[in-house]
Amino acid sequence: MQNQQDRVAWIGLGLLGYELTQHLQKYIASQSLPGLAVWNRTTEKATALQSIVPGIQVATSIDELFSKYKANIVFTSLQNDAIVEQVYEQLVSIASNVQYPIVFVETGTLYPRLSEKLEKQISSLPQNHVYLQCPVFGRPEAARLAQMVWVASGDQVAVERLKPYFNSMSRKVLDLKTTDVKAGSTLKLLGNFMIMSYTELVSESLNIAKKANLDPQHLISFVDEFIPAPAFQQYTRRIVGGAEEPDAVEMTVNIALKDVGALRQWGQEIGAPTPTADLVRENYVTAKEKGLTKNWNYLIDTINSTADNSSEN
Repeated sequence: MQNQQDRVAWIGLGLLGYELTQHLQKYIASQSLPGLAVWNRTTEKATALQSIVPGIQVATSIDELFSKYKANIVFTSLQNDAIVEQVYEQLVSIASNVQYPIVFVETGTLYPRLSEKLEKQISSLPQNHVYLQCPVFGRPEAARLAQMVWVASGDQVAVERLKPYFNSMSRKVLDLKTTDVKAGSTLKLLGNFMIMSYTELVSESLNIAKKANLDPQHLISFVDEFIPAPAFQQYTRRIVGGAEEPDAVEMTVNIALKDVGALRQWGQEIGAPTPTADLVRENYVTAKEKGLTKNWNYLIDTINSTADNSSEN
């Protein structure tokens, strides 16, 4: 059950944050809590959200989330590690002067050591602040339907307290039941890596199917019957259909390169070889270099162009 004094804030209204905050505010309103206070680097997106979701409050600065709205639960949904470090440098400074305890919930894909660093900075303050690493799995369309998969790691009392909030934005909460926030970051990297590897597998399979005159729709039927995971089904349909989504595909390539790079670095740091990740990265690098990001056939183009170059040599 929520504390009746909970005052929730959200920082970062990207593709996921913009959708998730709408579900979160609806839940907050159902509990008769003060409206969700949001801050985004560009105010226009925050005011656009406010115009479609009654009760949303827009802060003009991060500091105002605390000085004006007295937030004691703060979700952050940020683009990359560098931005997370910048924002949390400010949050740690503010938190050191706030006299009431705050729970910080980071929802992005962070390098595990950064999660550990932030947790130590937050928990070392005398106000009993808490840092949770709670990355989410799912594309924007899943966020729009509150169908994300939420991962929870960190202080277990805080995790239990916040689960109703997590549930309001997702179809499942995977509670790792550990205070080690590196675990949440590690699972997020592994999950993204498995999806990346799967798209490589489907691309190679589709390439063979086409050259063998096998109707590619049979690949979709096979996945539906034997590995009917929603993410696998969605990516199979995108790749088989060759959907034209230039922005979405380019974003996927950029995210994949960032995440597979972090996974390889983490594997090296802890002494775990990553041979498959090495190969996946090589194809994504080639796709990026050749600009083959116009549609969901980009990996097939990469596979064939790499083979052509090898035969020429």
